[in-house]
Amino acid sequence: MRINIIGPGAMGIILSYYLHKRNDVLLIVKEEDIDKYAEITVIDGENEEKILVKVSSRMMEADLTIVAVKSYDLENVLDKYQPKGKVLFIQNGLKHINIEREGMEKFFAVTTWAGRRIEKGKVEITGRGYFRVGGTGNLDLSVFTDSGINAEWSDNIIQEIYRKAAINSVINPITALFKVKNGSIIENPYLWSIARIMAAENKALLEKMGYNFNVENDIYETCRVTSKNVSSMLQDLNSGKRTEIDSISGELIRKGEKYCMDMLLNKVFLNSILFLENRKDNKQGDQN
Repeated sequence: MRINIIGPGAMGIILSYYLHKRNDVLLIVKEEDIDKYAEITVIDGENEEKILVKVSSRMMEADLTIVAVKSYDLENVLDKYQPKGKVLFIQNGLKHINIEREGMEKFFAVTTWAGRRIEKGKVEITGRGYFRVGGTGNLDLSVFTDSGINAEWSDNIIQEIYRKAAINSVINPITALFKVKNGSIIENPYLWSIARIMAAENKALLEKMGYNFNVENDIYETCRVTSKNVSSMLQDLNSGKRTEIDSISGELIRKGEKYCMDMLLNKVFLNSILFLENRKDNKQGDQN
């Protein structure tokens, strides 16, 4: 299969590494970064492997385009590349749900696979979990499973996206604000107390929307299985980069307004992260 992968962040590199084994993969990057990504490195436990990948600033005609950029870059990327046909979105948060473009057949991926970018083109796989895909059309998941990615189809992918947003809106800002790994949330009684209050707030919103999740349990289990992970939001703040807090907590707050719900703790953490994000001593420039 011919596959465009837009975005050379951690997930884009991981997908390029796996999918290139059985497919014709083209990694799409900025023109000035082409030379930096001609060779990518993936660290998996004790193993480190370097591979050559096809890289371009322009898309090829493809059977599938995977958009793996940050949520705040999504509109600009779609305007620039205008992907057609089958397009798979893999973002944090909720903003990508309502994206519409002419000639695009949308699919979504929700995953607990995780990676840590060490430098441009070099990524460490920090976790494997589920990789759920869904949409209104048909997508042959053997493109993933034959390449070593445990993809499975979900008939309720939008529900899965909201579930993950409810989890991430707790784990990401708590770890980023207090500069701790995911496991600290369930190991420290003070942090767990905060998480439980946020879980209840999110659960109440989701119930208004018709979803019945055990948000507190989902948060606990996610923290347990990713206890050693550094959240993407903490990584972004440590690197002086913009976070995806608005696409996660901001979208939940805006959804809450439609149901006359104040989402107070989400607002506290949204504004706390935005403060840290915009501090002058946190600005180190865009490192994408």
